[in-house]
Amino acid sequence: MTGIKKKLGMRLFQLRKDAGITQAKLAADTNLSIDLISRIERGERSPSLETIEKITEALNVRPIELFNFDNEEIRLQAECPFEVMELWKLLREGKPHHIKKICQIARIIIG
Repeated sequence: MTGIKKKLGMRLFQLRKDAGITQAKLAADTNLSIDLISRIERGERSPSLETIEKITEALNVRPIELFNFDNEEIRLQAECPFEVMELWKLLREGKPHHIKKICQIARIIIG
């Protein structure tokens, strides 16, 4: 079973992306460090109740939304290694011609 820290981190990542804000903006809005936001998203740190309150207020969501792990995408993301998530993030934000090139390179490397 995937740990709750990892699921919470993936959910935070998803909510932040849905809100269209960067880790830096969330950090500024919550008076938290970018490093802390990043470590929570990677499932390396557990946020305190105070931190959860700051984050959910900044994202304009109810705290319970941070713990909504029923989403299949969240479950799959939580089970992926961090590097896969980083690649997925880059692909999601990339331009179509870059994505095509990355896929070609991956096919060459993986065989």
